[in-house]
Amino acid sequence: MNLSPHFTFDELTRTGQKDLQAKNREEAKAYMKALTDLAAMLEVVRAKFGPISVTSAFRGPSVNARAGGSKTSQHLVGEAADIGCGVSDEELHKWIVTESGIKFGQCILEKPPGKSWVHISLGAPYRDPKRCGESLIFDGKDYKPKKY
Repeated sequence: MNLSPHFTFDELTRTGQKDLQAKNREEAKAYMKALTDLAAMLEVVRAKFGPISVTSAFRGPSVNARAGGSKTSQHLVGEAADIGCGVSDEELHKWIVTESGIKFGQCILEKPPGKSWVHISLGAPYRDPKRCGESLIFDGKDYKPKKY
């Protein structure tokens, strides 16, 4: 099922945890509005950079726990995606934060040792407007503000 012209329900609910795949998709059905809005936000990124890779979007409680995700993660309610594309994650993060016009909740350049991706989440009304537009960098241990 397409959630937008280029993003499907299956893509935004996929997990590498094969034993939890069916359960994850069943749990995601409760968050169709958020997933549809997330897909629309990702379309803006795709329009700029072409196809993007979604490595994680919706993560139900079991998937999120096994992945070591935060108990308050927007992934739990279909409001966040971890992405990459044909440019560096640093360039992608900078564009989202400074030029895209996307009304995101958080945009995090995630760089734990040996890995890298960009986390982007929905802003208001899904996230408190006072906490929207947050630009961060994560080194695997600490989150710090990332300014350009």
